[in-house]
Amino acid sequence: MTEQYRADLKKAAEFHGHTCTGIILGVRLARVGLNYLGIDDPAKNRDFIVYCEIDRCLTDAVQSVTGCSLGKRRLKAKEYSKMAATFVDMNTKNGTRSVMSAKENAPEGADELAFWNQFTDEEVFRFEPVTVDIPPEDMPGRPIRSVVCEMCHEKIMDNKDVQKDGKILCRSCAEGGYYQKI
Repeated sequence: MTEQYRADLKKAAEFHGHTCTGIILGVRLARVGLNYLGIDDPAKNRDFIVYCEIDRCLTDAVQSVTGCSLGKRRLKAKEYSKMAATFVDMNTKNGTRSVMSAKENAPEGADELAFWNQFTDEEVFRFEPVTVDIPPEDMPGRPIRSVVCEMCHEKIMDNKDVQKDGKILCRSCAEGGYYQKI
């Protein structure tokens, strides 16, 4: 176990609250993605975006190792419920998608770190080079456009509005929101 791996695990566990399979695999997946892009120190390189495909522990590990976050617009959530992430160079739009391919799980009560560390990255993950078309409105930086929903009168940024029946609407007014007003 390298010093970098230990440091990444410690940082991810502190950020997440504990160490578990998702944290262990997320740290490894983050380093694999960074290595693919040729990034040793993610704090010194802000020219990449990470798409995580799960809203679980793995994403916290990726966020803590890379420094990417939703608020900085360099971490993107794609809820596919897969232990996978795609690391993309914002300049070339090329990257790598890594997905867990291991079919085993750490046995109940096992030392998860020892269990997962017995496998190489190639045994745990499948890697594939990819290209990602990142629309300008999804890039980091200031909003490129904002409008007001004609129904709820709330501000909508970055071309996330919907044209419906000749009106500019937010997605929740156009499609139904995840919440109901009481």
